[in-house]
Formats: sequence, C-alpha cells, structure tokens
Amino acid sequence: MAGKAIGKTLPFGYRGNVSRTPDTVIQSYTNVGTDNIPYGAAVIYDATNKGVRAVKSTDSTASDLIGIAVRHIGQPKADAPTGWYYAPGEAVDVLVRGSCTVELKAVTGIAPRGQVYVDPTDGELTSVSTSNLALPNTKFSTGEYDGAKIAEVSILARSI
Repeated sequence: MAGKAIGKTLPFGYRGNVSRTPDTVIQSYTNVGTDNIPYGAAVIYDATNKGVRAVKSTDSTASDLIGIAVRHIGQPKADAPTGWYYAPGEAVDVLVRGSCTVELKAVTGIAPRGQVYVDPTDGELTSVSTSNLALPNTKFSTGEYDGAKIAEVSILARSI
C-alpha cells in the first residue's frame, strides 16, 4: 500500500512522567534540602532530616540515592525556566521502583539496559560514567531518546 510517513517515532514525553504504571512504586518524602528538586531528577535520602534532597557537588557515593522525583497530580505553584519542581519543605513524589522519563545531560553511549549515572556537579542524569555516581538498580529501558534528550529509565529494585 503506497503512502507517506509523517514521522517514524513519537516523543518520549515530559521530564518526570511515570511511563509504565503496573510496576510502579512511588513514595512521598519531604524536600529537606535547601534547593529545588526538578521533576525527573535523582534524589538522595537524608537520614538525619528524614526526607530527600537534591544531589550536591559534595556527594561522593551513590549509596544514598533512592529514586527519581516524578510529576504529581495537581498544579505546581511555579514554572521555572528549567521546568517545574518541588520547593524546599514540600512533599516530593519519588519513584523507587518502575519506569519514568528523564531528561539527559549527555546522550553518548546509551544502550538498552545500560547503567544510568548522576552528575554530582549539577544533579543531571547521564549515560557517561566518568566522575559520576551510578544510580542504584537503574537502567535505560530501550537505549533510545528523542530530540529533547528525553529517555525512559527503569528502577529495577527499591533502594530503601
């Protein structure tokens, strides 16, 4: 059958969207840090303050990384130039198992089931291992990304 194709792929979605709901476990924590936590960003559990915070440049180990901040249902109070976020003191929905879409800083070397890393200097997710922290139990789902550098990642097991 003859015809024309307008596009071959669909966009992956928006940063921080849950992409496959049947296997999803989301827990709510308080943002106990001093920085905003953008949707789709990896978060660290702060045992002292019993909440989560954004990744900082002083973080040198991945043992406290527990998941990814995902979009909640409701209207966010602010729209920053870099996207929507959770402000300090707000409840943060954290994906601790399941799949979601994230924006990548670097898209080189992405492979299906490849390791996901966090750049501690800015908290951005990447596929590059050099000087970055491995997000525990987290893999790229398909190894594909769209034009906005949005890719799907899967957290295979909880890190609580």
